[in-house]
Amino acid sequence: MRQRISLLAACGLVAAGLATAPAQAAEPLVPPAAPAADPVLTLAAPAALALPPHPADGSPKPVALAVRLEQPAGAAAFTGPVTFTVDLAKAAGVATVREVPAAGATAPRCTAVASTLVCKDEAPRAGSPRGIDLEVAAAKGAAEGKSGEIRVSGAAAGATVTSAVTSVTVGGPDLVMEEMRLKRDPKPGESQPLPLAFANRGGQSARGVVLELEASHGLEFGERYDNCTYRTTSTTTTALCTVEGEFKAGESYELAGDSPLHLKAAAHARAELLGYGIYPAAAPAAQAGANAGADAKPQPGDPAAKDPAAKDPAGKDPAAKDPAGKGPAGGRKLTAKKRAAALTPALRGPDLNPADNRREADFAVTNTADLAADALVVKGKAGATAKTVVSVRNQGPAWVFEPRSTAPAAVVDVVLPPGLKVLTAPAACRSTGVDSAPRYLCATGTSLPETAKAEFPFEVRIDKAVPDARGAITVGRPGPGGEVQRHPFDPVLANNQAAFTVNPTGPAPSPSGTPTPSGSPSPSASASASPSAGASGGASAAGNSTSRGPLASTGSTAGPLGLAGAALVLVGGGLYVAFRRRRTA
Repeated sequence: MRQRISLLAACGLVAAGLATAPAQAAEPLVPPAAPAADPVLTLAAPAALALPPHPADGSPKPVALAVRLEQPAGAAAFTGPVTFTVDLAKAAGVATVREVPAAGATAPRCTAVASTLVCKDEAPRAGSPRGIDLEVAAAKGAAEGKSGEIRVSGAAAGATVTSAVTSVTVGGPDLVMEEMRLKRDPKPGESQPLPLAFANRGGQSARGVVLELEASHGLEFGERYDNCTYRTTSTTTTALCTVEGEFKAGESYELAGDSPLHLKAAAHARAELLGYGIYPAAAPAAQAGANAGADAKPQPGDPAAKDPAAKDPAGKDPAAKDPAGKGPAGGRKLTAKKRAAALTPALRGPDLNPADNRREADFAVTNTADLAADALVVKGKAGATAKTVVSVRNQGPAWVFEPRSTAPAAVVDVVLPPGLKVLTAPAACRSTGVDSAPRYLCATGTSLPETAKAEFPFEVRIDKAVPDARGAITVGRPGPGGEVQRHPFDPVLANNQAAFTVNPTGPAPSPSGTPTPSGSPSPSASASASPSAGASGGASAAGNSTSRGPLASTGSTAGPLGLAGAALVLVGGGLYVAFRRRRTA
């Protein structure tokens, strides 16, 4: 984290005149205000590009080069004109560059001037990032391995613009991840090996590779390695492993026997997704993020300012231990882990065909998740207000999530009792009723972890005190029109619906908590929630007709509500991932 140093200066001089005449206070001497510093804008671009060689016949395959103007966080957006100058002098004979016109553009923004392209950006364009889009291709006759440099600088009135440098090389490695044959329907708790294998089909060796594994919440990695970093969120775990060595063109590789990888379906697994990819490792300068503004320099507090090797994710010795024996040694490894966990583009070197570097595997684990609605009781006289919470729970064992869907994990249909009026409702809830019959449809986030509870706070008023006024709370999955339907994996449907009661005259469910009444001078009301009767385990399984609770249809849609934030976890390991050359037949 870069430190910011703020200097505050104060100066005040008071002159007092002593004379026989009446004293007059002298005006204070105020120093002139320092001119405001110009904002610093940064040009960001890929650190390196690999260009497919120019074919003997036809046109070469171009590679995209996007240059973006990044502005300081929290500062007012810079809206003035900017001039971009693309210097091609050091790319002569290696690459050709042309502008990619913006969508809807009627005229080019770039003009060729000697060995440069001069591009004008007059003002921000709605829906488009500020910057320029270019295409780079290998020059005719450029030999495999020949390299050059493209430098982009910027100029803007009232701002300082840093430059960006992109190295270009003709040819390069082309890593291809092979598809693994995996068991797609494992049982909870079942583990299987990951036979990772890849090939280099390019014309040059890869000097180190970066292996990426991304598993959804219900999948677990069986091993942890010192040259891997791990990031865990509420829905995924990502492992990034930097493997040193030379991976030659034309060769195939697989995991070495002394560093296996296994994948386990957790007890809460159900619908899961595994992504796995292989990428060339970037050169140390590129790994350092040198192109997030080529003119940028390390700041105080940045570990890289003290140790240039701190920018190398591979480190000097990935197997080295610290004095306490708790993991890889030195700040180099720790700093690299932070950057690796975010998977910044700087970690990846250029690849001739990025489309075949990654594959995905879907898993369908036979498991169930029991969703239950909590009963809700509101008590009070006419005119009373109260804050109450509609809540539903996932009683497991599986979590609820569809890896390839953005739909809510569950929706909740809230039918209010007669005489009750909603004063405020959560943003995740939408009114689907009328004033005389209020009704709301609420949506959870895209995932509902095992043992999790989703809550929707309402503020209500009892307009008319009706004894035993009844409504209902129903949880299920969103139907095509947003209506509540049953989840096919929910084994107990009797607890999908719970009563919403105002002023019950008979026994009410024992409350699990009482929300705080509002501070208005109107009569007070109390609200309480309790687990539904079906949640106690007395309901039968889904195959029994007595277990089917009613799932109301509302015919409305609702937007998703995000749940818990992601927690960042970095974990060291005990072994070391390695690859060996695959034996040919």
